Amino acid sequence: MKLLIVDDEKLILKGIKQLIEQANLKLTDIYLANSGQEALAIFQKERPEIVMTDIRMPKMSGLDLIKEMKKLPIPFKSIIISSYDDFSYAKEGILLGIENYLIKPINQTELIQTIQETLDKITNERSHKQLWTTDEKEIFKDNFFRRLIQNNLVEHDFDNWSELLKPFDNWHEIAVVTIKWQSSLAPEYKDELILQLKAAMPDGLVINISSEELALLCQYDSRLQTRLTSRLEQLFFFRELFVTIGTPVTIANESHISYDSAQKLQSYSLVFGFGKIVSEHDIKKNAQLTERLISHEELTELIHQQSLASVKSKFLQLEAAIKQTQLSPSSIQNITIGIGLMLYRISVDAGISDDDEITFLRALIGKITQKKTTQEIFALLLADAEQLIARLQLSQTTVSPIIQRMLRMVEKDLSIHYSLKDLADHFNMNPAYLGQLFQKEIGTSYNQYCHQLRLKQANEQIIQTDKSIRQISKELGYEDISYFYRLYKKEYGFTPNKARANKLLYHGVNNVQ
Repeated sequence: MKLLIVDDEKLILKGIKQLIEQANLKLTDIYLANSGQEALAIFQKERPEIVMTDIRMPKMSGLDLIKEMKKLPIPFKSIIISSYDDFSYAKEGILLGIENYLIKPINQTELIQTIQETLDKITNERSHKQLWTTDEKEIFKDNFFRRLIQNNLVEHDFDNWSELLKPFDNWHEIAVVTIKWQSSLAPEYKDELILQLKAAMPDGLVINISSEELALLCQYDSRLQTRLTSRLEQLFFFRELFVTIGTPVTIANESHISYDSAQKLQSYSLVFGFGKIVSEHDIKKNAQLTERLISHEELTELIHQQSLASVKSKFLQLEAAIKQTQLSPSSIQNITIGIGLMLYRISVDAGISDDDEITFLRALIGKITQKKTTQEIFALLLADAEQLIARLQLSQTTVSPIIQRMLRMVEKDLSIHYSLKDLADHFNMNPAYLGQLFQKEIGTSYNQYCHQLRLKQANEQIIQTDKSIRQISKELGYEDISYFYRLYKKEYGFTPNKARANKLLYHGVNNVQ
């Protein structure tokens, strides 16, 4: 089969093609077109079975292109590529019989999965000698419901997609169940898990969230946990699973609330261990002392004020209050872990966290239990709060989510020199496309940005600490001290030694952007 990709940006075209070629799909040819007119000419000549097109293009939009192609006696399947603010166009796409839609920046896993599913569908239709139809409406349920429970849809989209939500109209309560596994789950085991979930809840909908997580959107009643337990306990690999049941809601539009609560319960695998099915009824909420000291709402307000001084003042009060109560070490750890978890959940609510809760909680417990004094613990929490405030400020810019995640990865540990390819592999993207996106949104190249960030950190340590310049260089990942000196002088106009010798220069350096 043949694939035609249409986008008015040549670099994006090339990047998508490279991602597809790496997957070794059963495609004989991949054609590229920079405009609707060029795409029509290729379509008539080569007759590709699949057309993937961007929605927004000059002169002829992607949807107009599909309309023109539909006038020709050539059967094909279509996939549209859109941005989040183009989502309303997908309603019109249904009427055109599109197979699926992808959101920019394109995720490699979703891209490959979408094309493979379309290839499989064409093969199946041919084997059963089914006719191609122009009013197909079997569209992207998995993508839609994944975005529904992750709250990535806007209000009017629920009206646009009412047909997909009709099965839930008669449900009194709706719950989302999340299933994660401790180690890699073989594909055949995952298939068996899906079968058992469907057997437990025949009317439910299994949603593939990631390679490490499934979700079940189902009707809630008091026996849900019992039914899931009786089915899943039959699986010999059940001991590798941790299943959480979210808070029930009354309408499908609010299913993201249930999903969020199920996600938060996943951190309790630390308490219950794997091989368990847990709901909120199983959790003994023992955070009264923490809540008396500071509530989630109070800390949220302080963070969103973006005043580090206010947060520091509050943490000093908390530290003093904890010392006065003469609590046991384990109680102090529990309270401060609770505060750290509040900071994490504030970041989740703001959509600026990369880690899942269980990964974060394990790391937080490890860091806090290593500290020897309450002062050290609150210094750690203050650093986390400072980082959170910085991320909030960044998220309020026009920087896209994928670039924000790149920046956070780089800033998390400046000693690690991620290459653009490393990050592209991590985000399942093409390096050239990712580099172009970074340059466009940040205004400088990725490598230049990283060097400027490390040099700014180096300069602060040169001025404010007694560490040797060689040690500072190594801590920031520069093993070659000569290379570090050259970069520093190029950036600031003088050597690190001169900066340390004459601290008056620091005031000028600190103003360099």
